[in-house]
Amino acid sequence: MDSNTILLIIALVLSLPGGLFIGYRISERRARIASLFGGLIGAVVIAAAIYLYIHNSNISLDGLSFFIGSFFGCSVGAFLGALLANVAVGAGSQTADTSSEY
Repeated sequence: MDSNTILLIIALVLSLPGGLFIGYRISERRARIASLFGGLIGAVVIAAAIYLYIHNSNISLDGLSFFIGSFFGCSVGAFLGALLANVAVGAGSQTADTSSEY
């Protein structure tokens, strides 16, 4: 295991509480559990994309900027995953308002 992989795993683990907290707070009550799972999946997908990009492009980065970028990317991935899960749950349960009279 090289140092970039270790830093990526640390950034992923440290970014999860903040990203999942924000995702939990923005979601509706009926979609909160789904937003937590969506946020976890989103952060892992972003971390995998960063890992694949770094190892396929053979670029060299210093540790601090790689860690900060990975931390920010995984936090945004957790937030976006939670947001997409919230939209998916909300879109599946929309009903028309037929009881109101005009």
